[in-house]
Amino acid sequence: MHTDNVLSGRFRVHAVIGDSMEPALRGGRDYALVSPVTSYNGEGIYLIDTGLGVDLFRVTSTFDGAGGLCLSKENQRYRSQSISREQFNETVLGIVVADIKPRDERFLGEMVQ
Repeated sequence: MHTDNVLSGRFRVHAVIGDSMEPALRGGRDYALVSPVTSYNGEGIYLIDTGLGVDLFRVTSTFDGAGGLCLSKENQRYRSQSISREQFNETVLGIVVADIKPRDERFLGEMVQ
């Protein structure tokens, strides 16, 4: 992939907050590279507008015959929820295309300031 594609306005970097996606994504340390989508594009981790903010969810099909989807967290302490594909399409913001795991966080602070 050419670096111009990564630096384009097509992607959004989303900071992982909290422990809900651990151990896959560490809150306060990792980031997700998100590509905008407006509908379900298969199983994966999606950025969704919950009405109280945006959050990451692993999304899978429920195979219920009605196109339902299961939204879950990596951390088993959090409950899964089922929603219709229509509800999902109204609230989805993007799909995670890459995890960003900083090797040396000292330099990130300098970049943000």
